[in-house]
Amino acid sequence: MSYGMFSGSQNEPVEPRGKARRGQQKRACETREALLETAIELFSTRGYDGVSIRALEVQADVQRGAVAYHFENKEQLWRTAIDRLTGRAAAYFDPLEQTLQVLDEDERVRAMIAVFIRFSAETPELSRLMVQEGRHDSWRLQYIIETFSRRRITWADELTGWLRNPHIFYIVIGASTLVFDVEYECRHLFDVDPTTDEFIREHASQVADVFSMLKQRHQEKRRKISIG
Repeated sequence: MSYGMFSGSQNEPVEPRGKARRGQQKRACETREALLETAIELFSTRGYDGVSIRALEVQADVQRGAVAYHFENKEQLWRTAIDRLTGRAAAYFDPLEQTLQVLDEDERVRAMIAVFIRFSAETPELSRLMVQEGRHDSWRLQYIIETFSRRRITWADELTGWLRNPHIFYIVIGASTLVFDVEYECRHLFDVDPTTDEFIREHASQVADVFSMLKQRHQEKRRKISIG
């Protein structure tokens, strides 16, 4: 007895359930990844309030309702995007831990700045996003500070002893990141591509020189105060 009238054409292969499920899972992962990478791009350039859920879904080329399905809401998507970026930062810095312990202070500073500038060149979205959020007091700024910035400053300060000084901190951070935040301005003004390996290495060397100069000046200032 034929059941073709109920099951479709007898010549049409039926996809195994396991394979179909794996296909659905793969598509779900691809959709989630597309949303997350799009969120990183849009939040870092337009800011949180300048991005709508629908704009995210359209830019990511996914179905309407995908944000709610994968992340519940825009707030959770934003948090996940920050976690993705700070996780990338950790992947640059964490391997340095053991190496830094055996270096002298100047070598530690230069190694840390070199890695930070490499990260900033290859992942400028975190710096751009932090500038966006640093302009206003909000739950988003607090999230960045508590989950990333405060821990990293403490870590860096323990190794260098100078990043608790806000003047030195912002001079070094600004010098390290700005050129990559305004990459195309640099290209037009100086006819230089700041993302090349040669530029990144030279920039790291010069920022480290600036840090050393600032540290020396600050030490001399403190010495004069203590003598006077």
